[in-house]
Amino acid sequence: MSSNERRERLLQILKKSDEPVKGSELSAELQVSRQVVVKDIALLRASGIEILATSSGYIILNPVKDEFKIKCKNHNSDEELYDELQTIIDLGGRVKDVIVEHPTYGVLKAELNVSTNRDLKKFMEKATTNEFKQLSVLSPEYHIHTIEVSNKDIFEEIKKELRDKNILFE
Repeated sequence: MSSNERRERLLQILKKSDEPVKGSELSAELQVSRQVVVKDIALLRASGIEILATSSGYIILNPVKDEFKIKCKNHNSDEELYDELQTIIDLGGRVKDVIVEHPTYGVLKAELNVSTNRDLKKFMEKATTNEFKQLSVLSPEYHIHTIEVSNKDIFEEIKKELRDKNILFE
């Protein structure tokens, strides 16, 4: 494997772990010396990834999140909107935005940044008290969310749940 592939694999190992990972475990997993791991960690840090070296091993301070786009059917009610967003955050996702493709204006995007029940409650309060029209009314069938998750498995779980609830647009 190339050095870039090795660093990417190293990063994936650290991202998937909730606890510090010992350098010796990383070197065994990557089949390189401990010194190579130290150099790779230094290069990852230089690229802006906050990796902390502890006596128990390496851990990412602010884990890098993966982003995925997902198409959802438009809602007929506030309850459906709530269910969609609640499903995503319950499974560990953060709904960064909503995007619609308008026939005249093209792509329209609004930031949501909903990742907790508190965020969702505030959003729904605004949605129901300000004569709010969902951006999705500008698009005939679906809207798109950018979802941030800590790993692809969580995204796949979110997709499955949205599919089971007949929310996913396919």
